[in-house]
Amino acid sequence: MPRILRPVLVLLGLGLALGLIARFGGQAPDPRLLERVEFVHDVEIGKGGGRTLHVDIARPKHPPSALMPAVIFIHGGGWQEGTHRQNGAAMLPLFGYFTASVEYRLSGEAKWPAQIEDCKLAVRWLRANAAKYNVNPDRIGVWGMSAGAHLAACLSTMGDAKELEGSGGWENVSSRVQAVASYCGAFNLTGDWPGNDLICHLGTKLCGGPPADKAAVWRQASPILHITPQCPPFLLVHGDKDDTVPFVQSERMEAALRKAGVPVEFIRVKGGNHGMAAPFGHPAPEPDVQTLYKRVVAYFDKHLKK
Repeated sequence: MPRILRPVLVLLGLGLALGLIARFGGQAPDPRLLERVEFVHDVEIGKGGGRTLHVDIARPKHPPSALMPAVIFIHGGGWQEGTHRQNGAAMLPLFGYFTASVEYRLSGEAKWPAQIEDCKLAVRWLRANAAKYNVNPDRIGVWGMSAGAHLAACLSTMGDAKELEGSGGWENVSSRVQAVASYCGAFNLTGDWPGNDLICHLGTKLCGGPPADKAAVWRQASPILHITPQCPPFLLVHGDKDDTVPFVQSERMEAALRKAGVPVEFIRVKGGNHGMAAPFGHPAPEPDVQTLYKRVVAYFDKHLKK
C-alpha cells in the first residue's frame, strides 16, 4: 500500500527533489507551502522487464472539486542514474495540478526502448486511474529535465508507436500526452555532438552499442526524427552555455516542430549552463530560475487548463 508522508517528513525526504528543482531552473518552495501538498510514495503502476515500477505522487492536499490537469515528471541523470524520488514538479500542486514522478529502467539495467516503454506505462496507468485521482484524462502533460527531457519528447513524438508501448500493464489505454515541457533535452542522438565524448558514451550505454553498430536504434531513440503535425505543443528551455547537451539541439528541435506546424515556445536562457545556472564567475542567467518556473506554470495553464 502506498504510504502518505506527513509534510514535516516530506521536507527531509524531498532533499533530492528540491535539489533538482534548484539545479534545473525551479524555485525551491517555502516549507510552509508544502503543508498544502500531499505526497504519496512508491505507488505501483505496472511492470517493466518483469519487475514492479512505481511513481511518486504530489497532489493538492485539498483538491478542487473539478477534475485536475496532471503532469508526468521524468527525471534526468544521463539515462543511467536518478530516481523517481526526484520530482522536479513537486510545486505544481500549489497551482492545482496532480503530478506523478516516473520510475523507469536505467541503461545499466535495460537498453532502449525499455525507458520509453516505462514512461508510456506511467501515462497509461494515470489515464486508466484518472477517476480515482480526480484527474482529467484528456489533460495530461509531461515535463522532463536532461535525459528526462529526451524521454518527454519521445512520449510526445512517439505517442502512436505501438511497438514502443511495452507489455507492463493497462493495455488498450492511450499513452498520448497533451503538452510537453523540456529542460535542456537531447533530441537528435545521431548528431550534434562535436567532441562530446560524455554524451556519446551515455548514448552508447542507452542504445546498447555505438552508432556504427546500432544505427537503427539510435535513430529510433531520436525524437526529432519522429515529429508529425499531430504532436502536442512543446515548451523548450535551454541554456546557451550548456556544455553537456549542445544548445543547438533545442534550436533544431524548434525549427523541426515549426516546420511540421506544431505549436512551440522556446526560452533561451542567456548565460545558463546544463543546470540553468551560470558558469562560475559569470553573470546570473536570464531569465532567472523564479521566472522560468512561472513561465512553465503559465505554459501548462495555457494548454492543460483551457
